[in-house]
Order: sequence, then structure tokens, then C-alpha cells
Amino acid sequence: MSWINRYSVRIFSALALALFVAGGASVPASAQQRSAYVFAGKPLTFSHLYSQNGREAIGINDPGLRALLEALGATVTWQSGERYVLVTTAQPIVVSFAVGDTRYDVGPVEQQAPFAPFIKNGEAYVPLDELVRALDLAPKRDGSDVVLQPQLAGIDIRSSGGGTQLVAHAAVPIDAHIVSATGDRIVLAFEGLGTTLERSRRVQASGLREIDIRTEGTVRDPRTLVTLALVPGTAHGPPSTDDQRDFTMGFGSAIAGQPAATPEQPADQTATVTPAPAQASGVTVDAVTGSATAAGYHITIAVSGNATYEWHRLRPPDNRWYVDIHEASLGMAPSDQTGEGPVQTVRVRQAADRTVRVALSLTDYDTVDVRPTDSGLTIDVSGTAADVANAPKSGSGTIGSSAIANAPAGDSNDAWKFSPRPEDSAKPYAAQNPRLIVIDPGHGGSDGGTVRGGLEEKNLTLDMAKRLRTLLVGRGWQVTMTRDTDKDVFGPYDSAHDELQARVDIGNHAGARMFVSIHVNGFINAGPHGTTTYYSKPSDVPFAKDVERRLATTLGTSDDGIVKSKLYVTLHSAMPAILVETAFLTNPDDFAKLASADWRQKVAQAIADGIGDYAGAPPAGSQDSGQ
Repeated sequence: MSWINRYSVRIFSALALALFVAGGASVPASAQQRSAYVFAGKPLTFSHLYSQNGREAIGINDPGLRALLEALGATVTWQSGERYVLVTTAQPIVVSFAVGDTRYDVGPVEQQAPFAPFIKNGEAYVPLDELVRALDLAPKRDGSDVVLQPQLAGIDIRSSGGGTQLVAHAAVPIDAHIVSATGDRIVLAFEGLGTTLERSRRVQASGLREIDIRTEGTVRDPRTLVTLALVPGTAHGPPSTDDQRDFTMGFGSAIAGQPAATPEQPADQTATVTPAPAQASGVTVDAVTGSATAAGYHITIAVSGNATYEWHRLRPPDNRWYVDIHEASLGMAPSDQTGEGPVQTVRVRQAADRTVRVALSLTDYDTVDVRPTDSGLTIDVSGTAADVANAPKSGSGTIGSSAIANAPAGDSNDAWKFSPRPEDSAKPYAAQNPRLIVIDPGHGGSDGGTVRGGLEEKNLTLDMAKRLRTLLVGRGWQVTMTRDTDKDVFGPYDSAHDELQARVDIGNHAGARMFVSIHVNGFINAGPHGTTTYYSKPSDVPFAKDVERRLATTLGTSDDGIVKSKLYVTLHSAMPAILVETAFLTNPDDFAKLASADWRQKVAQAIADGIGDYAGAPPAGSQDSGQ
């Protein structure tokens, strides 16, 4: 795969590198934690800490670090006694450390650490502050504590269909809303985020002229305000969150490409949002209190006056739930409360001029019961998991003298605030054509992928895919290839989304049994080498394990095992799907293997044998090689 091309949507997550044997390093004797760390309002205990040159180093197997990475949607790849430590963020970007080398990479950017990672008792230790910052967190002192403050890490402006799309990302899912909007200016508030982004920048894009950024609040409760100067009369869509947790907002004709909207405005509205001035409705949210119960957690929201409310829950694994009380103002200070049992946190905010939002972060997809009263709302969260397919996903009602709960939205996919991914369904996938396997040769046409020494990824992947097709057809499978020539699947110089979705559509529309994407890896230097099998969904795991096992015993490359990542084609394919990074074209030893037709045949043989281990023989039927 190429490091700078339209596939950057998944490139950084496809780099589980083969690791070198570690060298030694001197390590201080002290292993006491000297600072109390806080993340998301809760203490975070690091037990594998050492001082190195006056700075903290953390062991890659530290339970507290692993919990932090899990909370951020990040994964770590490291094996005992080996040299490279790789952390893949949810963005995804690969952070690469090497034992004995002060240089480290955050994506394609090389940076310098104050000391080199080292090995102690068979465990790799890396610079803590540098790792934290690479995860888009900022370590900030607050008294005796170090708060790991999530950062608004990037704001990108992209052209889209003659319009403009703003995309912002952070270490955590973004909670943002419109504070104010006029004909030539919009102010967005990113709650819970600090930032080190430049304060002001000019924008050369349709509809946008300038972006100004400032932060306010405290270390533990920051807020970043982003002011967008518009060309007068520019229409904009609602603020939204896409399926990669990024904040998005469209301007001009880019509005049509917006994902589903947040509750402030339905997704199908495209007119400029201009909130009406706040009016005193007499409704206030006066208190939000919570307490543990034998069954779970109980929350009371005290509301003065008559109001309407609307609640939504996000799809797992996000597990957030929130209720908006409309035509209301906050009669208490904004708060972040720590829950118990099934409720991790309770956040209370004035989400818009006349809307108060109470948001819950749940430990699981727990059952939530909402009841309106004449004095507010009561919410009970049980420790019992709800049925993902059939549990209500949204609801509404009235509070006050005519308190009533309307019938909640049920099992329709449209009831999700954001469209569900294939793995969100509780029903197991049933292939419409159980004999069909889709093979996806990576890149092609206008996108060559990784290129080294006269070899191009797009040609190598097509060669291996054709070899695999021959083997599978010979065993009785029906095979369709997303491409069988050097071409783009969607169109030349198309967007990453369009190209990858076109490949996914081939398998989803045909009801295929399996989806196999074949790639060649690449890196910014020659060190990394080896073979990795990627997956995204629980249903992919057995498939990935069986193929990886055959690859490991056949190819003679370093085996990096199976790695979970948000690669587009595996994440969005309804059927079990894997992406195989066969070897690194940028490594001399792997290059020699990829240049060998005999070795590429071994790749095809190993994948075919792994498919046989996973699925057995194809069901009876007439042979048809497909595309």
C-alpha cells in the first residue's frame, strides 16, 4: 500500500511491523509511580513506570496503559524480546518506537524522544509523555495530578462536489455543537477538548474564509471554540459524527454528502441553521443526581415547568446515551459526575440556546428505562444487557403537568442516531450465495499503491489474486474479483470512500460467503518486514486465524499474527472479511520474496488452504468462476 494516496483512509492502520531482536538498555531501579494520573475524570494507575533521564518511561504491558489504549480505541503490537513497538490509534495512525533509538514515528512524521526505549525484564518501555501526545492527549498538571487532557488534534478542509466539508478529529469521540450562527459566522463548541492548533488561519475553500480557535475552561473541563467565517449566504448542514468518530460539517453542495445529523437538526435539512435567540421559557433544569441501586444506577433530573424531551442512544461499541430537554435552560452549573456500576459518567451541559443535554457513558449496551414525571425525568440503568437488535434506540415525551412518554423507536435501523455497521446486527450473517468468494486485489488503475525497484503493489496484488482465483475455482468455489485488470473499481482518481465502497458493494450486493483483500505493505524506511492478517468484526476472527495460520507456516516471513483494525473494506463488508498484507515492498528481504513468482504462488496457496480450513469444502452447485 502507498503511504500518500487515496487509501490514506486506512493506510496507517495496516502496518503491524515485523520486529527486530532487542538490544539492552540501562534502567533505573525505582519503579514507584510519582504522579497521580487522571483521564476522563477518573484516576488512572500506572504500575510499570521507570525514570529515565528525569522523564517517565512506561512498560508496554502496564495494565493502566492497556486500559487507556482500550478506552481510546487504540491497539498495541509488540512481542516479548523484540525491537519494534507499534501503537495504532483509532484515527488510525501508527506510532512506531524502536528499542535503542530516540527517533520515533507518528504516522509518516519522524520525531525525537528525550531517551531511547529499552527492555526491562522482557518488557519494552517507551517514553510516556511522547506516547500520550501521539495519542492526541496532553499531559497537564492540576495540583498534584497529571490530567491526560483529550485534544482537538486536527481540522481539515476538504473539497466535496463543488462544496466544502470540515472534518475534525480528536483522541475521543467528539461532543460538539453550534453555539451561535449568523449569515457569515458560525461558532462551534468542542466540549471536553483542549487544543494546540494554530489560533487563526485563512482558508481557500468554497464557502469558508477563515478559522479562529480559542480554548477556555479548566484543565479537567476544557472547551475549544472554533469560529468559522463564511462567505455571506453560504448554506451549511448540521454538525455530525461519522463512523470513524470524526466531527463533520458540510458547506454549500457538500451538505448532500453529510452523514446523519445530531439531534439539533435532522439530516435531510440543508438550509443554513440560524438558531433563534434565547427566550425565557420559564423551564429550567435545576438538579441532576445519581445513586447506585441493587439493580444498577438511578438518575433523577429535576425540571421546573413544562417541557418536551428526546433521547437517543448510540450504537455499540460506543454505548453512549443522552437525553435533550428542549425549551429549557440550565439552572445549575455544568457538571461531570462519576457514576457507578453500569454508568461510568453523567455529563450535564447547555447543548444549545434552549436545550439542556444529560449524557451518560455506559459500561455496556445496558437496558435504560426513562420515565417522565410532573417534576422532571427519572432514568434507571440496569446491569442487564439490552437486545441490540430490538431494544429502543430513541424516544420522546413531555415533562410537567401533562407528563407522557411516547412510544419509543424500536428495531428499525433508521432509529439509530448514526447508521449501523454490519457487525452491529445481532443476527448472524447468512450468505445469499454460500459458494461465492470475493477477492479484492488492492489498488489498481490510477492508484499504484507502494512502488519500489520497478515493482508496483497494484500489479503484485492482481497477480496473487488471479493465482488464488485459479486455486479456489479448481476446488469448486465461485469467485468474483473486484477487478481483474489494471483499473480503478469506481473510477480514475476517485475518492477513497467511493473506491473502497465500490469494492465492498460487490460482495454485499452479491451476498458472498467471504471477502479477501490482498495487499503489499510499505513503510517510510526499510526496517519493517513480515506478514499480517487484518480483521474488523467478531465474525472475521475465525476466518483470519485460519488464513494467518497457513501463511505463517508457508511463507517464511515474520508472522505478525492477526490484528484488529478499522480498515474500510473489512469493516463495511457484511460477510466475514480479511485483508492480508503479504510482505513489505520497502524491505530488501521481503522485496526479494515479492519479486518471486514462486513465492507469490505460495501466498495464493496459503490463503486457499486457510479458506479450506475455515469453511471446508464449498457446497454443491454448478461451477462458475464469476468475473
